[in-house]
Amino acid sequence: MSEKPIHIPVLLSETIESLDIKPDGIYVDCTTGFAGHSSEIAKRLTTGRLIGFDRDPDAVKAAEEKLKDYPHTLINRKFSTFDESLDEIGVGKVDGVLMDLGVSSYQLDTAERGFSYHEDAPLDMRMSKSGLSAYDVVNEYSRNSWKRYFSSTARRNSHTA
Repeated sequence: MSEKPIHIPVLLSETIESLDIKPDGIYVDCTTGFAGHSSEIAKRLTTGRLIGFDRDPDAVKAAEEKLKDYPHTLINRKFSTFDESLDEIGVGKVDGVLMDLGVSSYQLDTAERGFSYHEDAPLDMRMSKSGLSAYDVVNEYSRNSWKRYFSSTARRNSHTA
């Protein structure tokens, strides 16, 4: 009996086709997750390299296993550190970038992650499993903290509207 995949990538063939992968290219997957798209990119590389970002340590561990036979570097950080992280590993130019934005089905389906209302589990909602949980924010923020948050959010949104 085969094991059910953790995540099935969306628009996989269309994404790979649009990246027009060169075997010697450098490609960045900003949302590596469980390496669905990443593994398909990596399979097409010979002397090239795949660089993957993900905040979720569970995803990074699974991706490391799936990509073990391919040239890759996984970075357990937010993709907002893209420039800094690529500088640190000596990469100045890339041939393609992929961002599959959103929460993964694994995160929604795993009760302990605290993203779903389908299971009785603590409210967590952290992509990285570090820092304040949603439970902490909801239950421990003071009235003044909430005022500051909503005020700053309203100011930011009024500038982008």
